Amino acid sequence: GASAREPSTARAVEASRSFVTGVAPGPSRPALETGYFKPLPPSGRLQRLWQSFGLALGRRFALITRDDHIHLVVMAAVVGVASGAAAAVLLSWIDWTRRMSAMVGQGEVLHGVLVLAVPTLGGIGAGGVRVLARKLSPGPLVWSAPEVIEAVSNRAGEIRANSPLLTGVGTGLTIGSGGSVGHEGPSVAIGAGVGSVVARFFGLRVRRHLAMVGAGCAAGLAAAFNAPLAGVIFTVELVFGSATVRTMGSIGVFLPLIVAAVAGTFTSYAIFGERAEFALSPHVSPHHYEIAFYLLLAILAGVAGTLLGRAVLVVSAWFRRFEVPLWLAPGLGGLGLGLVVLSMGTPELIGPGRGTVYAALHGELGWRLAAILLGLKIIASALTLGSGGFGGIFMPALFTGTCLGTLVGTLADLALGDGAQGVAAYALVGMGAMFGALMHAPLTPIVMIFELTRDFNIILPLMLSCITAALVARRLGAEPYYRARLRARGVHLQEEAEEDVMRRSHVRELMLTGVTVLGADAGLDEIRAAAVDSDVGTIFVVDPDGVVQGYIDGRQLARRMLSGEIDHDSRARDLMGRGRLALLLPEDTLAGAMLAFARSELEVLPVVDRDRRILGVLRRGDVIARYSDQVLSQAGGDVELVPASGFHDEVALGRGVVLERVVVGRAWAGHSLADLDLRGRCGVWAVEWRRDEALLPLDPDVPLREGDTLALVGTREQILAARQLEGPAPSEALAGGPEG
Repeated sequence: GASAREPSTARAVEASRSFVTGVAPGPSRPALETGYFKPLPPSGRLQRLWQSFGLALGRRFALITRDDHIHLVVMAAVVGVASGAAAAVLLSWIDWTRRMSAMVGQGEVLHGVLVLAVPTLGGIGAGGVRVLARKLSPGPLVWSAPEVIEAVSNRAGEIRANSPLLTGVGTGLTIGSGGSVGHEGPSVAIGAGVGSVVARFFGLRVRRHLAMVGAGCAAGLAAAFNAPLAGVIFTVELVFGSATVRTMGSIGVFLPLIVAAVAGTFTSYAIFGERAEFALSPHVSPHHYEIAFYLLLAILAGVAGTLLGRAVLVVSAWFRRFEVPLWLAPGLGGLGLGLVVLSMGTPELIGPGRGTVYAALHGELGWRLAAILLGLKIIASALTLGSGGFGGIFMPALFTGTCLGTLVGTLADLALGDGAQGVAAYALVGMGAMFGALMHAPLTPIVMIFELTRDFNIILPLMLSCITAALVARRLGAEPYYRARLRARGVHLQEEAEEDVMRRSHVRELMLTGVTVLGADAGLDEIRAAAVDSDVGTIFVVDPDGVVQGYIDGRQLARRMLSGEIDHDSRARDLMGRGRLALLLPEDTLAGAMLAFARSELEVLPVVDRDRRILGVLRRGDVIARYSDQVLSQAGGDVELVPASGFHDEVALGRGVVLERVVVGRAWAGHSLADLDLRGRCGVWAVEWRRDEALLPLDPDVPLREGDTLALVGTREQILAARQLEGPAPSEALAGGPEG
């Protein structure tokens, strides 16, 4: 019985506490509260040795800290330093490849053959990296911010260990050969990969794992752009999003991000010295009548940002449509870039274009060249990114934004003369507005540009333009660029599942046909019989052509009959409800049907054709059931048992009880749940058993296999005690019956 097992469970808990803390068990000892945990041994010998070494370090660190906040801070600092160093290596690698390519020299394009050959060969090299990545591991390569978002949302932050290296190599080949992209996106991906590797090495739980992935993102961007605060805001606003912030808690998100961003920035300073990405002079205060020009800039940025994002998606769709080989597609994109540069004679399109941005921010970019570069940069970046080149859209957005700002600033100068704030100020604001329009994320560019300039004179027009540009892009129907790229590849983020499922399903899928209807002249006896026979509780009144005229609510009808309010001569038209009746079409989405039910008091709504002739009905309960089956059960909620990732997971169930998935190692393999007696020895319940993708019945007498996944429920200490079990209990120690 349960009472007989309590002493055994208590001893197991005390023993597990002693094992973890290294201190003799006692009632006054506090429980370990860090994110450390020890998984069951993996199968490979080298993997076991490597993981055992990392877990030993993690356990030792857990013994020293014994505090969640200290644990987070130190781990985030480790990730920040490693990510900052990785960003520095990436920059050095890009610089070396650019020198070796011999393509760019003092802003002049060399021989025409090189203009075509170098980006083509660099693209083929980047394509080769993608092929190699696919052969090395079947999992997705995380090479830029959209893939990081996917990993955080759908795979609990799991990023394979070789992603940072492959991403760095591919980015150097793409940008070094002239690809019209920036390195900020890959820096974010490399930092996220570093955070994931560090978290796995030290054996951190999923929540801590996500925090370290975010810390790597913030540190990577901070080190690459010398903007630590912008790195934090970028990660929270774009990579994590509100759903993850709510799940992890504010301190669990911001604390490691801030620490890592600072550590990454200091690491970058230590390697390269303190440097400013764009050295800028202070601007004069804007006049109130310049608001019209900044609004014009914001509107144009909303349009241009939408065009930039859609251009990349169109080129990417073109390569998928014609099934261009993975290794060849980036080479064709590089060839297209070379043709654009050679035909237009615009060396400014080669590489990220920092020189052009610098010139625009100092008012040295002419409006004619700005107009040409604005359109050509969109084409060049779309060819590089859409074909599969490595790099991010961060820098192309800033480039096109400065060009657009130069055009509007020139117009303001012509109209206002010396009263204008200056072309350079408009270029700076245009940079932020373009990014805000592309990402639908105005906070990141506001913080980033203010952090780079520390100029209060620019903050008001910057805030106005970034927010307005994002609203304009949204009104144009554009999706945020990162989400649009994922959606184009058929990737749906977990937090978007609710909207997607209900918008992809239609009323016709749940519509009931063959329902009872009444004519407007139907008498009371016919109405009573229809109400008794109806399965839906609501009877719809139609004219001779079947057009819906109204409804009779069965509950109201019964109440009025019992109270004697209905005359025997009453007709259906006299008993119809007075509320406005919502009509549904078979092609309406279930999301729209949910909205209609929310505005209606009825449990059933009619489904009609375009002429309002009734075809069937839709029940509120059926819509809720679909929502529950397709959304709630797939949302990875607090009691979801299906593994969402390849490593160990923990879900809090309340009152100190957690659900954790563990992979069966050699110590448990060949033994049954009855042999292990997890409940009797540790107080742990096995609630699910999976083998590969198959869900197995919890038969206590069937032997486990190495690699099986068990979902265990208990306190953290009880589950940790179960992890230490090396095999079946001795016969004299067994206190309970078989596991179930």
